[in-house]
Amino acid sequence: MSQRNRMLVDPKVQWAIARRILCHWALLLLCLGMISMFVRLIFSAGSTSFASALSDAAAAQAPLVCVMVMLVPVFIRDTLVLSNRFAGPMYRLRSSLANVAKGESVETIKFRDGDYWQEVAVDYNKVVAEFNRLKARNAELEAELTARSGETVDA
Repeated sequence: MSQRNRMLVDPKVQWAIARRILCHWALLLLCLGMISMFVRLIFSAGSTSFASALSDAAAAQAPLVCVMVMLVPVFIRDTLVLSNRFAGPMYRLRSSLANVAKGESVETIKFRDGDYWQEVAVDYNKVVAEFNRLKARNAELEAELTARSGETVDA
């Protein structure tokens, strides 16, 4: 199938995932900084004042913080691109189910190569085939019933 041309297929779901990644990133950065500062404080105990040791330890974290901050957009973008592989199929499935609910014509669906839940499309397509078969059979029976009721009225 074709390339995606939208970054967000299901913004509510995808931004929730991005926020979660951002929270995990912030927690990781905080933990790394605290551990590193704690180790530096332990090794400098007694040789410098606590305030000086704390200041030196914080200054030593600046490169790590800069790199981590610069990587945030990469993390978020990659998360959004990856989430398209499952948000896209669910969006297409939801759209197709909404068409079924409205009584519109129902077509089979095919997910893009690399999307997750390919088996959902296969199962959905089986349901669609059965739905279309039953719909056609219902139309046949209604036509037959209408023809029979027309015969009884004429007799």
